[in-house]
Formats: sequence, structure tokens, C-alpha cells
Amino acid sequence: MDRLAELTNRVVQVAALLLATIYLVSGILYLCLSYWNVTEQDFWRIYYVCLNYSWLESTLLKVNNHSVIFPNLIWLADLRFFHGSQLLLFIVGLALLLVTTSLLTVPVWRDRQMDLTGKCLATLALILGGFWMGRAMITASGGFNCMTSLVILGAAIAFLLLPRMGPDFPPNWRSTTLILLAGFLASFSFGTGLALWPTLLFLGWYLRVPWRSLVILLLAALVVVVIYRLLPPPDKNLVLRGGADTPGLISIDTLKHLCMLVGSPLFYAVSALQKTPISPRLIQSSGWLLWGGGAGLVFAAVLTFPRLMRRDLEPGSVEFIGLALIVLNLCALVLTAAGRVRHFQALPFEAAAPRYIFWSSLFWTGILLVAIHHTHRRQWLRWPCILVVLAFPIAAWPEHRDEGFRWRYARSQADESATSMINGVFDPARLLASNQEFVNLLLPQLRAGRLDMFAEGLQDWIGQPAAQLFAGRRDAREFHGHADLKRLAGGRDKDTAVKVTGQLIANEGRTPSTMVILDSAGTVVGVARSFSSDKFLNWLLYGGRMPNGQLAGYIRNYEAGARYFLRAAGPAGVSTGEIAIAPLPR
Repeated sequence: MDRLAELTNRVVQVAALLLATIYLVSGILYLCLSYWNVTEQDFWRIYYVCLNYSWLESTLLKVNNHSVIFPNLIWLADLRFFHGSQLLLFIVGLALLLVTTSLLTVPVWRDRQMDLTGKCLATLALILGGFWMGRAMITASGGFNCMTSLVILGAAIAFLLLPRMGPDFPPNWRSTTLILLAGFLASFSFGTGLALWPTLLFLGWYLRVPWRSLVILLLAALVVVVIYRLLPPPDKNLVLRGGADTPGLISIDTLKHLCMLVGSPLFYAVSALQKTPISPRLIQSSGWLLWGGGAGLVFAAVLTFPRLMRRDLEPGSVEFIGLALIVLNLCALVLTAAGRVRHFQALPFEAAAPRYIFWSSLFWTGILLVAIHHTHRRQWLRWPCILVVLAFPIAAWPEHRDEGFRWRYARSQADESATSMINGVFDPARLLASNQEFVNLLLPQLRAGRLDMFAEGLQDWIGQPAAQLFAGRRDAREFHGHADLKRLAGGRDKDTAVKVTGQLIANEGRTPSTMVILDSAGTVVGVARSFSSDKFLNWLLYGGRMPNGQLAGYIRNYEAGARYFLRAAGPAGVSTGEIAIAPLPR
């Protein structure tokens, strides 16, 4: 029996570590292939503030009632020194995500009460909570990931240091100072970082932290709240319509919205598993959102309140980290539900918006960690818990895979949008923000400053003879394909501009990524780019569904009856081969 039990434990350990490795590697690959590579959504307004206000003003001004002082310093440095590179922001955000996951994993492997099987399962839970692509609405954006991961970084540092304020340690002002700094880092990186202060007070009570230390934490929290209230919002003309937090009268609907926020990871995982299309009607009628979230709140209450009176929590244990994640993310979701009452009442399906899964996924991670901790005390829970922990990543895999594909496809659409802007064409079918007003305000500044999509200088090619590009060098590499002209569907340029679409085929290697559109005189009249995927990664990650060599470009001043051609362009020069672009159908 002992050998059978040992063999079974080995199988569970290998399965847990294998699943953890799969999620970690695939999650990083999906993010690297899908991250936001151009300015999108809220960042049109954020960058406008950064480029038109002093660095101090832009740092202190709130973003939709969120203070983002520390992430703003990263954006300012990126705009000043790295031409607004979204790649840099993504690398910083991914590094923060890796660091925070690693810090939360440290107590797991230091917990002497937990056996190897429990540690492997806890590691799986943390990696699943960190790298599941259901969170990609936040983690695929370098800017958003910097905000939220800085919050978790501050929380992780505070969680690791908080036990040193307990009665078993002498008064340590260094640890106290570092905890306060971590709290300030979390609070002024994103609004939900304020949830760290009640979390620290709650955990401090559990750990029997002396009253003087709790008072210090409470006073620091009050100082943060006062500063938060004093920080000004930007000019009202720069506030996203309907995007800011809109507090209202808290009612029974608030509890319903909280349940929906908590239950959203379950809802999206089950919907992907059943291949059910997501719609506002489904969101408002799904039991997985309401009852799944309600079950999560019940689990949280059962796991946290019994210890509230006993106060026998083991510092730095798996249970401690689990409870910390439960309380932190529950407080963050409560702040969200209470702060957006009117918004959720007007648009109830918004309570299940994917951007909130960043927090709710960590809430469920905390529940799994606490459940894993209890398996070594209650043997009857061991196998049910093991099966649940192993079932979670298996059930969540379809959503992980589908979101990886969806965000890779979104990346291709963003590339087309950036290409239209490089060509000076407004394509209403390819928008990078829900409010075009902010795009129109910022776009001339990005172009003048050679920032973001303009950093490579592709826009400077337009109007030049192709023979003068790259000092006249010619590239003998051959490529084949087809290209067609397509009229724009609406917008200011629908009568003067056209879109070039098509498919490229390379004889060997990858298809060319950048091309010039030439008229019959050899003058560059537009720029086109292709979107390619590595064949092996396309098969491995996307089941071969991603198109390879898909082409998109624009001609701003189209002349009816004129002939146009495509040539590849790059450091090696302009290609000698070309593709004739089929004329517009009559």
C-alpha cells in the first residue's frame, strides 16, 4: 500500500508540474505573439496627456479616477527614450508578471508543513492564475499589465514581509517601512491597489500583529485615501465617456454584480468548453456567473471567517498566501462593484467584462491554495482536492487556446490599423479606439515625433521614387502572390483612398513583412505590410488557423485606371520582383 501511495503521489506531482509547464510556456508564447504592438484604446488619451502636460502634471493626474503614478513614469520614459515602443512596455509588463508569480511561489516551497504533492499542486494553481489567457485583456497590453502587475508586486512584497511584524519578531522598522512603501506602490499604480490596505489589516489581525503596527497600517491607509482624493482628474474633455468609475447608490444589484465579477472565470471557461458564443443575453442569463460567483463568495467566507476568532494562521504558509489572495482580490472586486454601480446598472453585461478577470482569476487561485493546504490536515479532502486542482487547468484549456487565437487575430487587425495610419488613411473598419476623437487629437503628434507606428519612418517613403530608397540597393529575393484593390466602407477617405488586400507566397523562408505600392512611374504611393505566423507555432498553438502572408496596404490618392504594383522593401533594398495589383472591379 505504501508503494502504491508513493507511486500515486509521483503521478500527481508529474501531472501537476507538466500542466504548470504547459500553461507557463504556452501562456508566454501566446502573449509574445499577441501583445498590443501599437497604441490602442485608453492609451490614446493617456499618451495625449503625457505629451501635452508637464511630466509632473501627467504623473499626478488620474486616469478614469485611477491614480497611475508609477506606471506613468514607465510610459514617460518609453515616450522620451524609446519612441513609444509597445514592445518595451510589453517586456516590462511580462517581467513584472513573472516576478510577481515567482514571489508568490516562494512561500509555497518554504512551507515545511506541505508535502511535495501539495507544493506541486500549489505551483500549478499560481501559474494557472497568472498565465491563463482568459486574463489577456490586461496581460496582452504592456501598459495595462504594468499597472495591474505593479499592484500585485506591491502586494506580494507586503505579504512576504508582513509576518515579520508579528509577535514572534522584534520590532523591525525596516520591514515596516518596506511594507508601507509596497502599499504606496500598489495604491498609486492602479485604483484597485487600495484593496491592499484592508487586506493587510485583515491579515495582521490573523497574525496577531501588535496594535501599534496595525495603527501604523491604518494611518498609512488614511493618508493614501486623502492623497487619492486630492489628486486631480484631467480636463473633463479628456475623460472617456462612460469609461470612468461612476459611483451610485449601492443596492442588492451591487451584490449581484459582485457575484458576476467573481464568477466570470468560470463562465468564460465553461462557455469555451461548450463552444457557446458569448452574447449580452447569455451573460445576463448564465447561472455560472451568478451562482458560480455566489459559490465563490461562500467558499471565501467558509475559508476565512472560522480563523478570524482563532487567529492561528501560520505565517508564510500556503494557506497564508491563499487567504491573502482571496481577501486582496475580493476587496478589489468589491471596490469595482461599488465604484461602478451606475455603469453596471445601465449595462449589466459589463460586470462580466474580460478586463476584470485579472482579479477574479487570482481570487479563485487563492481558494485553490487554501483547499490544498487543508488536504494535509483532513485526509478525506485530499483526493477530491487533487482532482479539482487538476481538473481546473484541463477545463480552462479551451478558453486559454481560444483567447490565444483571438488575440493573435486581433494583433493582425491592429497591424492593418497602424498601416492605414502610416498611409494617412482613415479606415472605419480598422479602429484602434472606441472614441476616434482621441485618435485624431494624438495622431499628428505621434507622426511628428516619430513615435509608435511612425518610429520606423515608413511614412517618409510615400512620394519618393523607389529607386532612391535604401541608397538604391536592390533585393533579388523572389516572392509571389496576388493583390487586389478594395474601396473603403465609409469614412472621410472613401472617395479618394483604396485598400490593397491580398496574399503573399514566399519561395523560401518567410514572406516579406513590408512592401511599397508603386505607380507606373515607380513612385511610392503607399505602404503595405503582411502578417505572417511561423508554421510550427501556427500548428502548435493555433491548430493551423492563422493565415500566413495576409496582405494589407492603402493608397491615399487613388487614380482610376492607373496601374499599381507591389514590391518588397527592407534593409536589403527594394525587390526586383513585383506583383501587379488587380484594378477595382467595375
